[in-house]
Amino acid sequence: MKARVKSTGVLVDVIPRLNINSQHSRDYLYVCDNMVFKECELDFSAIDWEQRRYELAKSAMQGILSDINQSHYACSEENYEKYIPKGIAKFAIVCADALINELK
Repeated sequence: MKARVKSTGVLVDVIPRLNINSQHSRDYLYVCDNMVFKECELDFSAIDWEQRRYELAKSAMQGILSDINQSHYACSEENYEKYIPKGIAKFAIVCADALINELK
């Protein structure tokens, strides 16, 4: 899972581990490579939505380009011969935005 280290602002990928030395039964430690963090040291709400939007639009564009019918549909509102890349890019961004809105 992704989390941002509060002290540095760095985004890290951590794995939750139960702290067996803790006096509290629900105390977790989070491990990233050779570093160990307490839950209070991390911010789990830190999702970079612009980066996520880029990744989703890129994946959507690959899917659209892999199917000629989807390519035609994506460009149906554009002047087809002149704006094929622009129409596909717009459609991919709309798909990415729709998915992000559902995830939020």
